[in-house]
Amino acid sequence: MNRFTFLHTVRGRLLFLAIGIELFMLIVMVANSLRLQHDAMTSQARWQAAQMGPVLNAALKAPMAQQDYATVQAVLDESRETEGIDYIVVNDKNGRQVATSGLKDGEPLPAPSKSVTFFGTMDKPQFSVVVEIAQSQQRLGTLQFGLNLSNIVTARTTLLTQGIGIAALEVALSFIILFLIGLWLTRHLATLTSASLEVAGGNLSPPPVPEGCDDVGQLGAAFNTMSRTIAERIKELTAAKEAAELSGKEKRESEERLNLVLDGSNDGIWDWDIQTGRLEINRRWAEMAGYDLEEIRHHVQTWLDLIHPDDLAGVKNTLDAHLSGETQHYETEHRICTKNGEWIWILDRGKVVVRDKNGVPLRAAGTHTDITSRKIADQLLHEQAEQLELEVADRQRAQEALALKQCQLENVNSSLQQRVTSAISELRQKDQVMISQGRQAAMGEMIGNIAHQWRQPLNALAMVFGNIKSAYQYQELTAGYIDKAVDDGNRLIQKMSTTINDFRNFFSPDKDKKTFPVREQIEHAVSLVAAAMTSQNITIHLSAPDELMVNGFPNEYSQVLLNLLTNARDAIRESNVDSGIITIRLFERDGRACTSVRDNGAGIPGDVIDRIFEPYFSTKSLGTGIGLYMSKMIIERSMDGSIEAYNIEGGAEFVIVTGLESR
Repeated sequence: MNRFTFLHTVRGRLLFLAIGIELFMLIVMVANSLRLQHDAMTSQARWQAAQMGPVLNAALKAPMAQQDYATVQAVLDESRETEGIDYIVVNDKNGRQVATSGLKDGEPLPAPSKSVTFFGTMDKPQFSVVVEIAQSQQRLGTLQFGLNLSNIVTARTTLLTQGIGIAALEVALSFIILFLIGLWLTRHLATLTSASLEVAGGNLSPPPVPEGCDDVGQLGAAFNTMSRTIAERIKELTAAKEAAELSGKEKRESEERLNLVLDGSNDGIWDWDIQTGRLEINRRWAEMAGYDLEEIRHHVQTWLDLIHPDDLAGVKNTLDAHLSGETQHYETEHRICTKNGEWIWILDRGKVVVRDKNGVPLRAAGTHTDITSRKIADQLLHEQAEQLELEVADRQRAQEALALKQCQLENVNSSLQQRVTSAISELRQKDQVMISQGRQAAMGEMIGNIAHQWRQPLNALAMVFGNIKSAYQYQELTAGYIDKAVDDGNRLIQKMSTTINDFRNFFSPDKDKKTFPVREQIEHAVSLVAAAMTSQNITIHLSAPDELMVNGFPNEYSQVLLNLLTNARDAIRESNVDSGIITIRLFERDGRACTSVRDNGAGIPGDVIDRIFEPYFSTKSLGTGIGLYMSKMIIERSMDGSIEAYNIEGGAEFVIVTGLESR
């Protein structure tokens, strides 16, 4: 008997197939994790660049506009103290380098990064970003800085090393578990195979195989039963054959004994006259089909009519092959229909016993054996074998799923606290950055508004100085004239000081909620931008009742209004409207105070209107994307209200909705 190698066994193939699949899935999982990690790291680097760019840009606008390069250098040195920045370089609008921090003398300026590479050969991984410095649409220069990615690359290497180690441990454990399961499931198959080969080699009484209560044990019990049955049947047929070879009286006695044996074996007997088609059968043959012997028409067609249509073609082919001499015996297993319409399985065996001198078959005889119970047992055995295969597959999948879940649980348990801490810290940093950027952007707008507010008093103050000089030249300078000029100058200077105090109070955060009139805060915000609006040919119309009172933070409410007014001004300028109109309307709706700000600009593009309140999303070419997001946060979180945006005919409308004071 040929000995099987381990790979030729069922357990060997199942084991190597399972390990191969697991290795493939682990490789796919690790590769996908690396891809996701690379994408996340790339997004993190770009997000950090997007955070730092606007902050540095806002801090450098004023000194760049004044060509105060010493202040620029101081800002660069202070900014590079922030962890994660390798270098910062500022060039003026002519491309001349005016300030640098972090680069050695003569060291070339790195090229701007288009993407983040974590597998490169850089000694110090960086992400270089170039940002244009501009103020009032006037280009002042460029800012380039490099983010240090060493911490991100180190974290990726650590995670990859740990992942490979865990995967190797999982493969080793799976190999051991699956090997033991395979040994247990196939423990009797080798013995059963050896016994089957002995039966095929002629040993009809092989040693019994082990039996048991499980599926494999029941398979061994069925094999032992089959072996005993075959041995008994062979003995009976051998005895019948020896009896048939006797001559004379001994032959007749042997035939009688054979008939007794056949009757005792519960088999049916048939004798077919091939030339006439007559079929002689015994009573047992008829009883198998559920008939009395007298009810059966003794013709071969009767037998053919009882055969199942699906089996008929195969039976005829086997019979024809034997009649033509191609086979020594005729033997088929087929179904026949009983009198009550049920189907039973028949083992039909026979042989041509008489041929003429030309070999033409004349007579054939054989037996019918009811093997329905055996077929049912075979079917049950087949179903049990399939069920065993399914259970093996289910157990393998269960083991794989259990190992995966255990790995995931360990990863979650080990990194949960770290993730929570990191997420909280990251959210706080984001909030601080956004608040800082929002205030810096608002301060930039306010500086422009202060310039417009001071323009008229400064012109008037210049005229006072000019009048004093003229009076002195024409000898009209008297004590009364000087007193009047000094009073006019002091009045103008006091007006400018009042403007500064208004803007300073505007940026002072409210400590506690309080009740305030909405109209007063609207007028306050309008007064801060009125001069700038007038200079750009934009008219503001205000319609507001005096009695609407809300509870909240008045300065923050004014900041939101100022942001909406600034956005409306920018929308009007970008749409090239000759006469800009901003309409502010205060009204009550469903028991809540509503402030509407409309403009006659071009409106909001329909494909982005749902995103305008997202952080860092802006429809402006130089916008930071912080103003509307911070406005939404102030109204929703600080004042329990909401802010809405719509496109209307000829422009856009923003509506601030807050609760009224409880009466």
